[in-house]
Amino acid sequence: MARSSRELKERDGIAALAMLAQRREASLRAALVRLASVAREAADNVVACERACDDQRDAWQRALSRGGVYGPREAAGAARLVEEERTSLVNAKARHSSAIDIAQQAEANVREQRERLESNTRKQEKLRELLKFYRT
Repeated sequence: MARSSRELKERDGIAALAMLAQRREASLRAALVRLASVAREAADNVVACERACDDQRDAWQRALSRGGVYGPREAAGAARLVEEERTSLVNAKARHSSAIDIAQQAEANVREQRERLESNTRKQEKLRELLKFYRT
């Protein structure tokens, strides 16, 4: 049975869309791998920042117990040391908070990319069904 030129054009258009969807899937998968890697690095950075916060908190508490608040005060040095350690702790907490924000954004990017990939997969399935329809 001969097909009309319109049917042939439609079939060629659907086939071109299917090929485009396959190429897009490859790029989406590559982007997903990159985003997952970034998310892992961000999570590792959060852990490192947590450790740095703990270490800095310990240093601040040691400074407090040495002479800043709890022990006998050394004239000018103790208060300055305690304040420096407190400032360092505040900075460590800020870095930790920033690392958490970055990790959460990286996870959100990974979720979005997975959704794009799933959407592309559904489109490919629909296009395959349409191609089957035009083949018969």
